[in-house]
Amino acid sequence: MIENLSWDSTFFDFSVGKIFVENPSDFNKDEFFKAAKSYRLVYVFSRIPFVESTFMSLVDVKLTFQKSLFSSNTSTETLFFDEQIHEKNSLFQLAYESGKYSRFRTDPNFAINDFFSMYEIWVNKSIESKQSSVMIEVVNNDLLGFITVDFDNSDTATIGLIAVSQKCRGQGVGGKLLIQAENLALKHDRKLVKVATQKENVQASAFYQKNGFVLADQLYIYHFWNL
Repeated sequence: MIENLSWDSTFFDFSVGKIFVENPSDFNKDEFFKAAKSYRLVYVFSRIPFVESTFMSLVDVKLTFQKSLFSSNTSTETLFFDEQIHEKNSLFQLAYESGKYSRFRTDPNFAINDFFSMYEIWVNKSIESKQSSVMIEVVNNDLLGFITVDFDNSDTATIGLIAVSQKCRGQGVGGKLLIQAENLALKHDRKLVKVATQKENVQASAFYQKNGFVLADQLYIYHFWNL
């Protein structure tokens, strides 16, 4: 019933599991409570919201946007992050900002340092992985924005993180990074690009829709804590 999440359990140093609920109206709460006794935290996912969910907290409504790719967009110079040249701490600071609506940031039962560590791991994996690319925007030696793109064996490219410094919001930096990500996806023969954000992050949703993305999926995420 509940799937154990080994990475999350190791990272948080307590037992974490997850369950996907197809139809909340068929959800057996008693069976769930019995299975959840083995866990400190259970992520509950459903594409249909629970009518009665007082026993857990709705922590996110995850929106996934997608865009079909046909040909390269406006030509822009692409700058890839180089650990020998660029300051990684600048990436971390931007990543923290990009995650301000993350359930790992907004759920008060998580330690704030765990949120910081999680996003640092995410950035490091994007830098180190051969299936990921990190593109940046630098002005006067100041790293003002970045975007990560992940490639798997499908025909889809996935944007993992995107963030722009408050210094240059509204100056087109985010749109430029998005174009670079789309062009890179095409070079990797990907026909579709996806990106996820939180429903609460209205600005991000508007940004993606403005740039031709359409809503493809909506997922309700709850946290059940055994405290």
